[in-house]
Amino acid sequence: MFQSKWIMRGLVVLLFALSGTALVLGIILFQQRETLKGRTQKLEIAAKQVAATLEKDDTNPDVKLVLPDDQLKTYKSKPGGTPTMDGPLNQMVGAAQQQLIRLNNTRTELADTRTVLANTREALAITSNDLVAAQGTVRDQNATIEARNATISEKEAAMQTLEKEKTDMLANVETMKQQVDDLEVENRDLNDSNALLQTKVAELDKMVNPELRKAAIHKGQLGVVVFVNPEWNFVIMRIATESIKNIMPDLDLLIHRASRLVGKVRVQTVVDNLVVAEIVSDWQQMPCEKGDYVMY
Repeated sequence: MFQSKWIMRGLVVLLFALSGTALVLGIILFQQRETLKGRTQKLEIAAKQVAATLEKDDTNPDVKLVLPDDQLKTYKSKPGGTPTMDGPLNQMVGAAQQQLIRLNNTRTELADTRTVLANTREALAITSNDLVAAQGTVRDQNATIEARNATISEKEAAMQTLEKEKTDMLANVETMKQQVDDLEVENRDLNDSNALLQTKVAELDKMVNPELRKAAIHKGQLGVVVFVNPEWNFVIMRIATESIKNIMPDLDLLIHRASRLVGKVRVQTVVDNLVVAEIVSDWQQMPCEKGDYVMY
């Protein structure tokens, strides 16, 4: 009896000790639970914020990825229950990878565009220098022509004087006539050179001033459509040789089929007699087709 009493007391003491231990462990686990819960909620909020910056697909950049609230809270799936968080998280990872690929492609295209722009600026500077030099040459030629004209006038006056005295100075008159003929030939040569220089200056003005190049394009049919890519929204056109030199980027051209307007395209690139142009959606009356006329 005495031993049973001591055993009961020992068990009670042990029970109190275990209860205290359980209470301490419960408090510790509750604190960790609050920490894990707060961490999980912050991760859910961050995942939604990141998803809101990701494009859902390539077709519409304005549509962003949305993660369902219930799936982000489901770690293990149950029969008939909400799907697990693996689906939306994998979707977010895939969208992020695709967006990174598009970003890298855009960076590459931007670098290429900068290179083309730098080359264009360099070519424009060279053309401007050539134009200045040509204008200086034209001024010099005009001064020379004026001097020659003055010389011709003087010689003509001398011819009139010589004709009055031709009975006494016939030989000198013949010499002066020959000199006048030589000067007239030289004057014609100078006029021809001046005309060529003026033509060159006009061509250079067209290269520097796009409006002059547009004005030089004759109205009517310029070529035909040889390829259409509706998926990437562009066409390839073959332009006549006499018109291709005046075609430049950002020039708007019309597409016709018989007597009907198909739409408008904007020139992007010119290679030989082929022109790549973007389809202007606002003007499109019907889909472009191979064989359509290119008009200006």
